[in-house]
Amino acid sequence: MENIFSKKMSEKSDIELQQIIDNKGSYQQEAYLAAIYELEKRQLATTDILKQKDLILHETEKVSEEEEETVEKRKSFLEILEALIPTNDYFITPIIIYLNVLIYVIMVLRDVHPVQPTVESLIVWGGNVKGLTLMGQQWRLLSNIFLHGGILHLLFNMYALLYIGKEIETQFGKNRYLFTYVVTGIFASIASVSVNDNIVSVGASGAIFGMYGLLTVQLFTKNIIIPDESRKSFITSVVSFIAYNLLYGFSQEGIDNAAHFGGLIAGLALGGIYSLSSYKSRLSKGISIATSVVLLILIFVLPKLIPNKTGEYQVAMNKFALNEEKALWMHREDLSYIPENKIKYYCDRLDSEGVALWNENIEILGALSELPPHLEENISLLIQYCRMRSEACEIMKHLLLYNRQEDLDKVDAINLKIEEIINTLTALNQ
Repeated sequence: MENIFSKKMSEKSDIELQQIIDNKGSYQQEAYLAAIYELEKRQLATTDILKQKDLILHETEKVSEEEEETVEKRKSFLEILEALIPTNDYFITPIIIYLNVLIYVIMVLRDVHPVQPTVESLIVWGGNVKGLTLMGQQWRLLSNIFLHGGILHLLFNMYALLYIGKEIETQFGKNRYLFTYVVTGIFASIASVSVNDNIVSVGASGAIFGMYGLLTVQLFTKNIIIPDESRKSFITSVVSFIAYNLLYGFSQEGIDNAAHFGGLIAGLALGGIYSLSSYKSRLSKGISIATSVVLLILIFVLPKLIPNKTGEYQVAMNKFALNEEKALWMHREDLSYIPENKIKYYCDRLDSEGVALWNENIEILGALSELPPHLEENISLLIQYCRMRSEACEIMKHLLLYNRQEDLDKVDAINLKIEEIINTLTALNQ
């Protein structure tokens, strides 16, 4: 291996070369290597000398690889920064990313946990949950796309979007890009409430799967141009992303794979439709308008199309709570001593604002059916609770009318049973 010292070393004697080897620290590494190579040519290099050469070359190679890796990392980082800068033909992707980050920052500033936000906080900020979305809050189908369940969730999704955003937006067009992102995101949300009863869905992943579905079709139909030398690896990367994340979603709890599938299918469908009209702007515009109309109609009629047992349960529980609040008046008033002229009034009140309300609650609960098992258990306990409350009202009437110790004992006994049921319900819902 020749270097700038090779000629000088060829002019030196064997003794001079050996002196260089013996005084390694006094010479540059290139000079030391040139001395070894010259000794090797003269067949005077010992095993130890050759080992030294191999060690130096290995270390040099390792340093070179590390330098290349550092350069690559710096290049990747600069590419990411560049991809975050809006330009004339590329600004939808950065804006979507900035909007997601901004919403996350605002949530954290408003005391939402940055890593593991609570279910309650995600619902307050617009999470997609069947019981609410299908009860007149269809806006959640869109709002949840811009929320994330922590910093890692946000970073992963934004990187996934950034990876393909520029290729799609610059070649597919800003308007169709934004339209596809929003539409596939909403379809992902619809898929989520169609399948999941009690999951709070948040995140841009449904829309991102939609974009990956769109990109897959556009790549295979060659409507998006990728250089031949990188086309195969790019397609492999896109398909691998889809396959891996869908399989991972099946293996982990808490991942809304229904939304992923919904977004992906919507993206594949739109990609296929748009690929037929890639050079016909009128047809492309017509497709967007037709899709928008169909989507708006679907959102409007969604509560009628999808059974919402959880929503029905929540409505029933709201009515239950109102009746319960009214019927518990007897525990807020002192009934230990009632004047004789007021006994009839309170007995009538125990009927109309006690027994009647508890029986109405029993009917409300009895009308619910096909609920998830944990809710069915709740209903069973609540019906027992209402029956005991109604029975307690009847006993209180007897106590007011006859003032017997046995009735007072019955009231105490039934109150203990009611307390047991309340404790069971509390434990069940923790």
